[in-house]
Amino acid sequence: MFRYMPKKITKQGAKIRVEKLSREIDKHRKFYHTLDRPAISDSAYDSLVEELDNLEREFPDLQKSTSPSLRVGGEPLKSFHKIKHAIRQWSFDDVFDFKELKEWDAKIKRFLEKEAGTFLAKSALLKFQRGERADFAVEYVCELKIDGLKIILTYENGVLQRGATRGDGKIGEKVTENLRTIWSIPLRLNEPIDAIVVGEAWLSDNELKRINKERAARNEALFANPRNAAAGSIRQLDSRITASRKLDSFVYGIDRIESGTNAFSGTQIQELKRLKKLGFKVNEHYRLCKTIEEIEVYYKEWEKKRHNLSYGLDGIVVKVNEKRLMEVLGYTGKAPRFGVAYKFPAEQVTTIVKDIQMQIGRTGALTPVAHLRPVRVAGSVVSRATLHNFDEIERIDARVGDTVIIQKAGDIIPEILSVLKNLRIGKEKKIREPSVCPICGGGIKRVETGQKNDKSAALYCVNPKCFAVRREKLIHAVSKKGLDISGLGEKIVEQLMNAGLVKDVADIFALKPGDLESLDRFAEISSGKLAKAIVNAKRVPLHKFLFALGIRYVGEETVDLVARSVTRQFLNKSQVKNFQIKNLADIIDWFPKILKENWLKIHGIGEKSAQSLVEWFGNKGNQELLRRFADAGVNITLPEKKNHSEESLSGMIFVLTGELFAFTRDEAKAMIKEKGGSVSSSVSQKTNYVVAGENPGSKYEKAKELGVRILDEEEFKKVVEK
Repeated sequence: MFRYMPKKITKQGAKIRVEKLSREIDKHRKFYHTLDRPAISDSAYDSLVEELDNLEREFPDLQKSTSPSLRVGGEPLKSFHKIKHAIRQWSFDDVFDFKELKEWDAKIKRFLEKEAGTFLAKSALLKFQRGERADFAVEYVCELKIDGLKIILTYENGVLQRGATRGDGKIGEKVTENLRTIWSIPLRLNEPIDAIVVGEAWLSDNELKRINKERAARNEALFANPRNAAAGSIRQLDSRITASRKLDSFVYGIDRIESGTNAFSGTQIQELKRLKKLGFKVNEHYRLCKTIEEIEVYYKEWEKKRHNLSYGLDGIVVKVNEKRLMEVLGYTGKAPRFGVAYKFPAEQVTTIVKDIQMQIGRTGALTPVAHLRPVRVAGSVVSRATLHNFDEIERIDARVGDTVIIQKAGDIIPEILSVLKNLRIGKEKKIREPSVCPICGGGIKRVETGQKNDKSAALYCVNPKCFAVRREKLIHAVSKKGLDISGLGEKIVEQLMNAGLVKDVADIFALKPGDLESLDRFAEISSGKLAKAIVNAKRVPLHKFLFALGIRYVGEETVDLVARSVTRQFLNKSQVKNFQIKNLADIIDWFPKILKENWLKIHGIGEKSAQSLVEWFGNKGNQELLRRFADAGVNITLPEKKNHSEESLSGMIFVLTGELFAFTRDEAKAMIKEKGGSVSSSVSQKTNYVVAGENPGSKYEKAKELGVRILDEEEFKKVVEK
């Protein structure tokens, strides 16, 4: 049988063929994955990819980093690397109804009115100058809020270099290899520019069904919803698994672009069009709205139509269209002001209350928790829901055995919305407010929540020996900001308590390696390491020791102030003589004698903190606890005493806001404290300086309002070095 045998291709011929194949595949990738308009069949497309792959195998040096054949990586990764985002990644605040949307709209217009003289659009400025109330001609862009996983893509000279997850907004995970498998993400842009863009990776409903069918056949746990499946797929160490799941994407924003165009120029609609021109897949269902009433129409429209889409929606995103106004509005400490997520109503389902039990926190607060018949709501199975307090139980008349309607508030926290009383059969059990702590049998007290327009009260266990309270206190004491005992986590703490080996934090220092070896699944090596960590923790800086004590209203900043101040004379000389703190024994002797007015002399300590310090150190039980620390060999180290010239910031209070680039927030705090200054979490008349980085929040506005001096990073460095 005659068979045609092609001549062996030359390297030059292969080079030409590889370039043409790459361009052709990229063209059809765009038609298929970005425009949803395939021009050739899947099998024809696959054959082009196969030919390219074969040529690159034969001539490896012809393979470029942007080659379509490199969509799927080789060997699985061992782990993901953390990556610091060049631009802070934010999440929008949520609103859940039209009333909240109107409040947001009014709030941003009030903010813009304050900035009227400098930044407002011309039409609004003219109105303002005529004495009319400016409406600022604010126009909005509404976009669909895709229920997927946020991704950040970095391009250099038009070529994809990095892909990352959002993480906590500052630090994400580098998942470049997995994002390369998403065919709607271009490996090379249509322009050779540097850019950072953000978007959403998502999985279609049909693909989720296919994946779950395969997982069920292998007796694997099913994905609860497309978002969970997308997140799980992006975090696969083997990019071949990610590729098999056929993820898709939409890109909706430019964080940074280096082509002569500022990211805060033009409009959001122009930005979306620019993204499409660059080669990204952009969701086409955005709309310009000139009033919030038009936003509501868009919202209602997509609330009805969302189930007809191949991807999940959990609401819409509303953004100010004009980039210049976006820049003026800026950010609070938590979210952008210029946009908001208008969430669809939480899915509501019915289930049965099987039991109501108490949960106790470190402060002794008792929270009733409903144990439910497991039910799927908003894409996940829940079996518990908070009832907040007994006033809430009384208000909705919830009983064990009741059929209740539950929802996820903001699609996150399960809560009981109401009781279907018509379904009662008479066997439901009413839960009475306890007169004693249900965990330890100790006394309880009612404390009003203090929330505006809320007269309800919370219950607190007043027994300091309550197991649950002691457990939470121990976990707090050994944490990194406290004694920092490596290896002593929550489970080990509970094991030690259950075994009767510790009842409070001082008992930890009496433990021996043999005591630890008796713990369940605690090997000899592990017990030795933990025993060594406990010994190392016996010498502890004063501020960390005070933090570990868990004194109410005495947090991280307050313990720093106390630690630095005890090396100075802040008591009245007529009150005590020879006041001096050198070690733990001195603290045991002197601290119970310090009065509230003496604590208040420390610049930065307020009424609540001062009163709490007096009460804690005046308590006989706490004094005994301190003596047991000393008996166990625990001792403190004091901050190094500096002369006046070294403490040039002594008595000065700083507040930090926004994103700092020259140093981290902790480094800035250390610089201030090194010079004798203190750092506060809020701005007041006592604040000397506010250090403002990129995207400062409400503290920046408060500083301007109070006339507090605001420093940028360069000015801050000069003040510190002065």
